[in-house]
Amino acid sequence: MRKTSWNSVKAFAIELVKKKTKAEQKRSEPSLKVFLAQLAIFTVLVVSYFFFVLSFFSHWLKELFDQNKLVYALVAWALMAAQGLVLEVIAAALLKVVESRID
Repeated sequence: MRKTSWNSVKAFAIELVKKKTKAEQKRSEPSLKVFLAQLAIFTVLVVSYFFFVLSFFSHWLKELFDQNKLVYALVAWALMAAQGLVLEVIAAALLKVVESRID
């Protein structure tokens, strides 16, 4: 069971970064509906992430900023990098689901 789950995640990641031919690129040009769906997905995810960090980490980040600005800068950078990575993976997965229902 665990091996199958890992294989599906691996296959998804490979397809996400796989180089596409010109014909595949033309077939996969996004439509306005797909663009709007992607925009809505990212909007919801970014706003949710903002309020999550604001509600759970604001006090801790403020204390960290007051005590050690170097550590604060590294933590802030790590939070931004993690946000970009996680939101991109979640949005790509959600977009696949939405695209299959839109088209």
